[in-house]
Amino acid sequence: MRRFVAAGAAVLGLLVVLPAQAQQKKELVWCAPVMGSSYYWDVLSAVDLGYMDQEGLSLKLVNNDTPVQGLQFIATGACNIGSITTELAVSAIDKGANFKFIGAEDDRIAFVMLSRPEIGGFEDLRGKTIGVTQLQESTATMIRLLLEKHGVHREEYNFIALGGTPNRYAALVRGAVSATMLSPPFDFKAEGDGMKRMGNAFDAFEGVGVVFVVDDNWAKANAAAVTGFLRGAAKASKFLYDPANKQKAVDILVKYTKSPPEDIAKSYDSFYGKDHIMSRDLNLSEAALQPWMDLRSSAEKPVRYIDLSYLKNAALK
Repeated sequence: MRRFVAAGAAVLGLLVVLPAQAQQKKELVWCAPVMGSSYYWDVLSAVDLGYMDQEGLSLKLVNNDTPVQGLQFIATGACNIGSITTELAVSAIDKGANFKFIGAEDDRIAFVMLSRPEIGGFEDLRGKTIGVTQLQESTATMIRLLLEKHGVHREEYNFIALGGTPNRYAALVRGAVSATMLSPPFDFKAEGDGMKRMGNAFDAFEGVGVVFVVDDNWAKANAAAVTGFLRGAAKASKFLYDPANKQKAVDILVKYTKSPPEDIAKSYDSFYGKDHIMSRDLNLSEAALQPWMDLRSSAEKPVRYIDLSYLKNAALK
């Protein structure tokens, strides 16, 4: 009799344990410079709203200061999916990295150029030092294009590499540089400190700014998790584009970035309103990537860099 009782207890134990095991979430590591930008609203909202949980995913954030660091994390397996500036991601693949772009955070680049208050116009930046993330990266490229549009050529000013947006913001307000590109909401913060808004990156260049990057081999081996990640982020993007959800959207980004709510609200109006920065469905079209090929005078076709199979499988009904 005791044997039957023991056996019954063992079976009951299995019935209790097995459902818990079945509910264990797949851990994904996502890397992005969250503290420096509003670009990552979709993924952060997907976590906060429970959309990643619904996909059976536990998302771990690794904060990186520069896109190069993010690419290194992906290459070494320290990060599974990265939100990376397009220019550096394209360059990495051109140099042999086994990466693919599986979707887009945005439809256009949100960088805003700001200067010290004593700078009257673009022509006053001749002979000045301008802060960039790295010497060969999107902030430097966008500044060069914007200045060229206003008749100021590359040899007429100096660049200094400072790292992420918080570093560039600090250098600007302290007077270490005369101008820089900042990601929202730091542009509004800088304006509040008396800095002058000079122009937007999309005034000089139209193209996708940040893409979701994966190691191709890892993604193929974890296709269900990649699809779930994209589905969760796409649900969040749909939520964020509904004006009725603005206050909740602001609350979420304030929580993660610690930025003032009024600055986040202004970012929302730009990102999901008048400037239409963020992608509605994470789709990365060849047309959105082609401007980078043209800028690099590259004969490569955008299709080389893109794998949208996961996004198609994640399509919302």
